[in-house]
Amino acid sequence: MKTDELSHLDYEILVDSIKHRPAMKWCEQQFGTRWNVIDNRTGQWALFWAGRGMTDKYRFCFARKEDMMMFMLRWS
Repeated sequence: MKTDELSHLDYEILVDSIKHRPAMKWCEQQFGTRWNVIDNRTGQWALFWAGRGMTDKYRFCFARKEDMMMFMLRWS
């Protein structure tokens, strides 16, 4: 379920909650500031909790398939 603002973040991967903070810092170093509805709608990546059905997972979303693949190689 993506909103129009998130429509450019088509590539997604789930990560265990134990890895999400270091993975987030790595993404900031690699890809810059993450997408934010208030002040960075052009961000090239985003991070969200996966939700009640997967309380131990986080969703990393990317605008570019290449970025998602690089992330997968590092964090999967």
